[in-house]
Amino acid sequence: MLITLIRHSKTNPTGNIPIKQWGLTEEGILMAKALAKTDKIKSISVLYTSLQTKALETAVILAKDHGIPMKINDNLTEITSFTEKFHSDPEIYEQNTAAFYNGTLDRIENGETGKEALDRFNGAVEEILTEEKDKDNIGIVSHGHILTFFTAQFMQIDMYSYHKTIQMPDVAILDWNTKKFINVFNSVKAS
Repeated sequence: MLITLIRHSKTNPTGNIPIKQWGLTEEGILMAKALAKTDKIKSISVLYTSLQTKALETAVILAKDHGIPMKINDNLTEITSFTEKFHSDPEIYEQNTAAFYNGTLDRIENGETGKEALDRFNGAVEEILTEEKDKDNIGIVSHGHILTFFTAQFMQIDMYSYHKTIQMPDVAILDWNTKKFINVFNSVKAS
């Protein structure tokens, strides 16, 4: 069984809108449409998404032309430490992110720890795999930080550096049977 992990398409940070409600930019819509035309997407049997607007919008675009069934599992959402408050100062954001990844900061804005978020996400994946055991390729549209933590379970990576390489949108494909990646994030461009 394959798990096709998809980071949502491009968004535009908007301070007056809650992070969980950020939608795709016009460029993000075009990028998702281009990604939808790739074989990586066409081969998906069922597509799961978090409930955040950017993930939902990406999933709808990817599923639409191929008739891929879509399901929502909000336990696939981003690490809440990164969604509780928008930090418009890039320097503060980067400092907090680096500290979170290197373990010197457990929580940002009273959000989840990395372990709490990963336990939640892993639980969702296990639930999905049980429900979809007859499927060959399960797609999951989610978010950059949680996808980095999930990926790090199967690869030796510097998570902070790896996170910075993941694009919007981006795809990684994990062979669940061998627990090895066939395709890692940022290895092949969507367009």
